[in-house]
Amino acid sequence: MNLIDRLYEEQIGAIVIGPDGVSTESVPDQPLVLAGSFNPLHDGHLAMLDAAQQMVNRQAYFEISIENVDKPRLAKSELQKRAAQISKTGGSLIVTNAQRFTEKSSLIPGAIFVIGMDTYIRLMDGRYYPDHVAGDHSAVENSLDLIDENGCSFIVAGRVDDRNQFTILHDIDFEVPMRFKDMFTELTETQFRSDLSSTEIRNKR
Repeated sequence: MNLIDRLYEEQIGAIVIGPDGVSTESVPDQPLVLAGSFNPLHDGHLAMLDAAQQMVNRQAYFEISIENVDKPRLAKSELQKRAAQISKTGGSLIVTNAQRFTEKSSLIPGAIFVIGMDTYIRLMDGRYYPDHVAGDHSAVENSLDLIDENGCSFIVAGRVDDRNQFTILHDIDFEVPMRFKDMFTELTETQFRSDLSSTEIRNKR
């Protein structure tokens, strides 16, 4: 059984596919990781990862999960198409079966995750953590505690919202508890801005 089959059978939690298409179980140490579906991969993704890498100077990877809290499991054929897009750019891909960043942080400890504002908003949505309701803190705080314990943090890029306004961290109504402030670094509009959308690209096609 190859590594992709083992991942889908949940025998392993993550694999890495290099630019040459060769897969390994060896997950990188403390990488910079842009998580997404990349359907399709576009120049905005590449520019976001490049801008984040200029901030932290770590080895950069894309990450796709075959599981998603809002979507059906990713078919193997579709994963292969998206992996091929990334390989063509010379990039490396981490493939996980982790639905949420709590699980991703366990599989890729020490990672700095690069996310957009839409992902940040989902990260702070308690509906995604029904299993993390415990003690005096909220489910979101308990989730962030787990991510923090795994040594992970986030770089958050702004993006255009439904009202065509460029939104950054400071524009969000809810506040991150003070003890988590250092987990989040803002990628400013000056450092990165792209109005490209995978959804819009698919619709035009």
